[in-house]
Amino acid sequence: MQVDVVIIGGGIAGASAAAFLSEHGRVALLEREAHFGYHSSGRTAAQFTVGIGAATMRRMAQASRRFLENPPPGFAEHPILTPRGCLTVADVGQEAALDRLRGHLESAGARADHLDRAGALALFPALVADKVAAGINEPDAMDIDVNGLLQGYLRQARRNGAALVNGAGVEAVRREAGRWVVSWPGGAASAPLLLNAAGAWVDPVTRLAGLAPLGIVPYRRTAFTFATPAGLDTATWPHVGNVGYQWYVKPEAGCLMGSLSEAVATEPGDAHPEDIDVAQAIYNIEQDTTFRIARPLSQWAGLRSFAADRNPVAGTRADAPGFFWLAGQGGCGILTSPAMGQAIAAIMTGGAWPDDLARAGVAPDDLSPMRPTLRAAA
Repeated sequence: MQVDVVIIGGGIAGASAAAFLSEHGRVALLEREAHFGYHSSGRTAAQFTVGIGAATMRRMAQASRRFLENPPPGFAEHPILTPRGCLTVADVGQEAALDRLRGHLESAGARADHLDRAGALALFPALVADKVAAGINEPDAMDIDVNGLLQGYLRQARRNGAALVNGAGVEAVRREAGRWVVSWPGGAASAPLLLNAAGAWVDPVTRLAGLAPLGIVPYRRTAFTFATPAGLDTATWPHVGNVGYQWYVKPEAGCLMGSLSEAVATEPGDAHPEDIDVAQAIYNIEQDTTFRIARPLSQWAGLRSFAADRNPVAGTRADAPGFFWLAGQGGCGILTSPAMGQAIAAIMTGGAWPDDLARAGVAPDDLSPMRPTLRAAA
């Protein structure tokens, strides 16, 4: 198969890139699993927020809001975003961390309501009063329909003539006569441009191509669901977590989701939850809320991949002609996917820089794998 761009990785990053790149040429999107979005993209808290510590990542979220609120006609059958809100609470002595969060939110143009104990309890009544001194509420945080968003990107790519290939576990990547040739059992594709959007496998794919890796590290995070206590209607409660990132809880349809908010460095693979992490999450949640969790209804783990400076990567290097990366979204890949997809499309085609990114203060150099902060951190 000969195309203009080969994309390795069919998660949300690769799918968004395929949607925007396919407007400019022939694209082949390769996914080794039987389904697109199988790994990290299918194991997310599905929250839109701009309360992100890493500055460029936060601005990419800001630049994605308009697309997520108003996707193009025919992109999705239902709204991608629905109201939820995000409450972060702090105990005495943690006020400085709340102030930093408020600054992050306001720098991205978001509302950041400072709440006292009574205000926090009014939003999330299951909090233990003497464990909450104050809170910051982001009322415009939203739930994301992750499957609707993923399918919208794939639909847009198909409509533009992209080839979407499942079961394409890449075995070799080589440079040949000015083209990148990618092969997998039973197939091959070649193109002058290759995009590595393989998530936790970004560095292994880079090594397959004979290039020096970026230093992208996957981190495991565990989550589970548990029954809503009898008599509680949590449908309108916000996502809530403590400012020390020791736990969070999010209302789901018919249940609640909880997490330890841990980040455990691991090898790329099909992540599985550790019983000790689930137990610790339950303990932490029970210390700060009135919830008593007899047993999880379900549990899972996903991988969050970070660059050394915790900001995303989109671009190429001088030593990698025609080879591009879309990587290091650090658990924010869903909510930043519109801006990341548009950014890499502009970078790879030499097109105009998207207005939403420019307004958010993001330039191509901020995403480059050659940026000084990434090289220094590595």
